[in-house]
Parts: sequence; structure tokens; C-alpha cells
Amino acid sequence: MIAKISIDFTGYVTYKESAVTKGRKYYVSRELESFNLAKMNERCKKDLGGYLFQLDQWREQSTITHFIFYAGRGPFFTGITDEKSEGKFYNYNDNTPAKDPGWRWFQPDNWWNEDCVEIGQFGLNDRKCGTRGKYICETHV
Repeated sequence: MIAKISIDFTGYVTYKESAVTKGRKYYVSRELESFNLAKMNERCKKDLGGYLFQLDQWREQSTITHFIFYAGRGPFFTGITDEKSEGKFYNYNDNTPAKDPGWRWFQPDNWWNEDCVEIGQFGLNDRKCGTRGKYICETHV
């Protein structure tokens, strides 16, 4: 797979995948920030007309893993959380269950009350909200 990555006028690093996630475009924030689900989801809506990355299918996670490899240093925060009920992960934007999450080994572990989720080259990891990091937005094109 050849990654198509660019930096556009929004100031986000972008990637457009054609086959597995046809019709979706992904953006990674460029600055490290204290991660807040509501604030970052609103920023994705305002800046891009999208939302924080949500896991709708396993293949989408595979695509994002490739994206992270090409886009540079991860991991990146997503819109997946279990803040309402420990261990029940859902997509923050639309409250749907996160589909078939591929966790890193020994994850999720809820170490120090971790309710946010980051994705890296080796899968998903639960992480404490408020930790500084970058995040992924998703739009439909």
C-alpha cells in the first residue's frame, strides 16, 4: 500500500485511503495538547466537518495502523472511550459500540483510571484522559 499523506490548509496531516475505507479521510493534529474528548471532537467538527476517529470495523483499524506508520510518531488519541462504564468501549461521537477493537498485549488495563483510547502501530491502548498527545479526526468525503 502506498500512503498518500499531505499537510493541507487546516494544519493537520492528512491521509486518504481508497480501498478499505472508501469515502473516508483521516487527519492527525500536529501539536501536542492535553486531550479532552469533548473539546477535541468539537475541534474536529469545527475545523474539518468531521469527528474524532471512531472504530466502525476492524479493517479501519488496520488502515489507521498503516497511516500511523507513514504519518510519523504515534500513538494518537481516538474518539473511543469507556468513561460511562468501565470496560464497555464506545465511539464518543455517536455512542455506538467500538467494533472489534484490536488491543495491544495486556490492554486495556485501566491503569490509573484510563478512560481514553490511543492507537499506535501495535494496536489500541487505554490511556488517561488529559494526557498530552496528538489525535486523529475522521471525515466522510
